[in-house]
Amino acid sequence: MLANPVSFGAFLGDWSRYIPASTPRPRVVAAALFAQLATIVPFGFGLATATVIATAAPQYLAAEAPNYVGGLLAVAPGWYFAPLCLIALIGGMSTGTTALYGTGLDFSSVFPRFSRVQATALVGAAAIALIFAGRFGLNLVQSISTFATLIVTCTAPWMVVMTLGYLTRRGWYDPDALQVFNRRQRGGRYWFDHGWNWRGMSAWLLSAATALMFVNSPGQFVGPFGHLAGGVDIGLPLSLVLAAVVYLALLRIFPEPRGVFGPDGPRWVPAADTPVPPIVDPADVVVGGTAVSTPD
Repeated sequence: MLANPVSFGAFLGDWSRYIPASTPRPRVVAAALFAQLATIVPFGFGLATATVIATAAPQYLAAEAPNYVGGLLAVAPGWYFAPLCLIALIGGMSTGTTALYGTGLDFSSVFPRFSRVQATALVGAAAIALIFAGRFGLNLVQSISTFATLIVTCTAPWMVVMTLGYLTRRGWYDPDALQVFNRRQRGGRYWFDHGWNWRGMSAWLLSAATALMFVNSPGQFVGPFGHLAGGVDIGLPLSLVLAAVVYLALLRIFPEPRGVFGPDGPRWVPAADTPVPPIVDPADVVVGGTAVSTPD
C-alpha cells in the first residue's frame, strides 16, 4: 500500500499544473490525500481475493512465479467473468491514461523540439509495442514486474528530497527560473553547479543504491543484504529515512544559495550568500562576467 502513493506522487506536479493558482492549498492537499485513501478500497479487494486464491489455489501464488490474475480466474465463478473484465478495464484506463499523460509531458520537457501531442503519441506507440513484445514475444511479464518494484524503490528517496526541498523553501519557487532548461538557457536561481543540484542528486543516488541492496522480493530480486531483516523487504522504508537524513545533512554542511529561497528565507537550514548567475540564452557567451550575444 505504501508503494501506491509513492508511484503516483511523482506525477502530482504534472496534474496540479491546471489547477488555478487561486485554489487554497489545503484543498489541493486534501484532494491528493483523500484520493490515496480511496485506494484502500481496491487494496482491500486485492487482499480478500488473494486470500481466497491462497486457500483454494495456492499454486498460483508461489513465490517463484506468482500469477494473481490467473488464480483469480481459476477460482472465480463463471458469472464473475464480466465484472472482472470491467474491473480490469477501468483499472487499466485509470492507471494507463494518467501515466501516459505524465510521461508525455516529461518527454516533451526533456526534448523541447517535440510538441505535447507528438511526445505523447511517440511514447504511447513505444509503450504498446513493448507491451505486446514483452507479453507475447519475449514473456517479460515477470521482468517488468521486478523492474516496476525497483523503480518504486528508487523513486521514493527522490520524492523525499523534493518534499524536503519544498519545506525548506517554505513552498516558494520562481516559475520563470524553473523553465530555464526547457528554454535551453543557462543560469538562474536553480542553476546551482553547472546546472546540477549535487546535494539533492547525491542524497537520492546514495539512498536509492543503498535501498536496492536491501530489497527482498523472492522470485524477482533479492539484494546482497536482503536477508538481514529475516526475509522482510526493508528497502523502501530504508530509502525514505536515509534520503531525509542525508539531504538535510548536506543542506546544513553545504548551504544552498540564498536566492533559491523566498522572501522569508529558508526553514530549518542555513543559506549561503552565493550570487545567482544571470539567465542567458544558448547563443550568448559570458565575457568578463557579462553576457554577450553571438551570431549562430
